[in-house]
This record gives sequence, structure tokens and C-alpha cells, in this order.
Amino acid sequence: MDSSHKKIVVLVVLAMLGYFLLATPVMMDDGFHYEGFAESLAKGKLDFKSFYGFQGLSFFAVPIFWLTKSHNSIIIVSMIFSLLSIPLAYFIGKDFYKDKKGGLYFLMLFLLTPYPYTTMMRGFQEAALLFFILLIIYGSIKKKIWTQVTWAVGGVVKPFALVLFPLFLKDFWNKKWVWLLPSLLIGGLYLGASYYQTGHLVNNAAINSYQGNFDAGNPPPLLKSFVPETRGFLRVGANLFLHFRKIMISPLIIVLGAFSLLLNRSLRLRKEMIAAIILNFVLVGSLTFSFPKYLLPMTILFALASVSYLLKHRWLIILVLVDSLFVFLPIWSYFGRSFWPNIYIYMAPFYLAAALFVYEYLLTKHNLNPNS
Repeated sequence: MDSSHKKIVVLVVLAMLGYFLLATPVMMDDGFHYEGFAESLAKGKLDFKSFYGFQGLSFFAVPIFWLTKSHNSIIIVSMIFSLLSIPLAYFIGKDFYKDKKGGLYFLMLFLLTPYPYTTMMRGFQEAALLFFILLIIYGSIKKKIWTQVTWAVGGVVKPFALVLFPLFLKDFWNKKWVWLLPSLLIGGLYLGASYYQTGHLVNNAAINSYQGNFDAGNPPPLLKSFVPETRGFLRVGANLFLHFRKIMISPLIIVLGAFSLLLNRSLRLRKEMIAAIILNFVLVGSLTFSFPKYLLPMTILFALASVSYLLKHRWLIILVLVDSLFVFLPIWSYFGRSFWPNIYIYMAPFYLAAALFVYEYLLTKHNLNPNS
């Protein structure tokens, strides 16, 4: 990373830190279960029976609770993961395309994905999930030996990260069997402990948790969450393209990414990315219900693939910025207004993304940003 881009990444991290500090976190819904599990564990009690959901992030929140005694420890650790995602997004774009501008464009797309860093303010886990998705992608690009361990940890944060295994499977088969044991141990210990306490591999909240009474200590079998139907797969499309459903990113990015994967045969990890997207589609489409956040792995892969077009046709980012307004607004109306004082402050990441584009455009126009 050259000095100018290093300064940019540091400035974005500091700006987003200030942005998070301007918010007022309010624990809601599933956040109480993640925080409750973390605080119980911090006091020496592993308690899957009282708290439903995937609790991988709660393990990371324990040291935060020890240090701060804050009942928002799950939110604090999510903020940390979100800030760490910023340089990670830059390096992924830069290394994937072997182009510093690729790093800037992928960082812009991270900023234009508001759902994770908005809903973490209510205790949701998608900001941490996004970090592990990015780390798995980075490890796969760089052929790091720890990638499968990251994949296992990401899987216990949220299982949707597991669909990314095609990205590193080929390299794993070739030479990295030694890392299989710790990966299996992470998943096995987590699922085994949950099964021992609850009688289920996962104390799942999917069925009957959004209507009627839900008993966290007596959840339905996990398989009842899977009833493949046509409407389930149609819902995946709606969760990618319909802004009012509080989608992850601009639909234009999804379209550009899809065309890049279909038409650009020289794209790195092309077949592996397509396989992971198909797995995400099948997994989420088979559920009895789904939200756009379940599609975060494929969203990030589409975003990464779309950068190939943004690098060739910079004017496309203007359309992406305009379309992104309609991504931010529903999320502000449903989530963001509970945490930030007004919409003008809430839109700060959008301003940052626009500023990055102007910076890159001006330097390129004046030939001051030669790629190396």
C-alpha cells in the first residue's frame, strides 16, 4: 500500500469510528440473546439452553465484557470487526485485481453496504459476519494456511459463511490437510456443547420465533426450517433487488457482478465464486423464510466481481451512488433512525464513498495516481 492510500484507509477508519461514536446503541430483539450468552459465559457459565441463535460472536464479546462491564459488549466487538473490515476490503480489491484502484473501489462498495454497520447497533451479528466473509475471501486469494480455520469460526458466527468453502477447497485438497483438525474441532465443540445442553445441534430461532410464543429452551428441530418451495427461491431474488426489503447493496452491483462472473472468463476464482453463490442461493432458498442479510456472502462476491466493470467504466460508480441512496433510505427508516440523531449524519458513509470516487477521479484525470 502506497503512502497516499495508507492515509486514505486510516482516515476512513477514523471517520467510521467517529460515525459509530455518534450513534446511540440500543439492544433489541436477538441482540439480547447474544449479549446474554456472552455475559453468562463471562461469568463462567456456558448456556445454550437459555439463549437461542448462533453464538459465535458472543465468545469474542467475553473479553470486552470483562474489560468494560458494558451490557453492549456484543455491539462493541461488532464495531471492532467493522473497523477491521475497512483495510481488509481495500486489500482484497487491490490484491484480487492487482490494482490499487481496485482496492479503493471495493472499499467504496463496503461503505455502500449499510445494513451490517447499522444493525450492529441493535446487537445483530452481520458486521462480524461480514468481517469473516472478507477474511475468508482474502485468505483464499492469498492462499493462506489459516483460511479454513477462519471459515469454521465464521460458520459459528453465522452459518451462511460456510457456503464460501469452494473458494479455498482446491488449495485445501492440495496441501493443507493439517488445518482440518482445528477447523473440525471448532465446529464439533460448538455443536456438541449445544447438543448436550439442548438436544439440538443448533438452538434455532427460525420456526415460531417471529409469531406466537417461542421457548428458547425447547426449539423445534433444525430441519423444520428447510422446506424447499418455489416462493423461497423467488424470495432470494426479491432480497437482492427490491429496495424496500432493506437489501444489502445496490442492485446494479448485483447485475454488474453477475455479468462479470458469466462473461469474464479470466476473472480470478471465477468458478469458485459461482459455486459459492449457487450454494448460498440453494441454502437460503430452501428456508421457510429469509432476509436479505442471509445473502451477505453472495452479495460480497457479486460486489467483488463488479469492480472489474467499475475499473473499466468509472461513470458506472455514479449510477451506483444514485442507486445506493435507495439502499440507505429504507434502512434509515426502519433501523438507522433509532441510533443516529438525523439522516444527514446517518448518510456519512455514503459521503465517504462519494469522496473516495472524487479523489480517485481527480487524481486519475490529472495523471497523479499511477498504478504500481
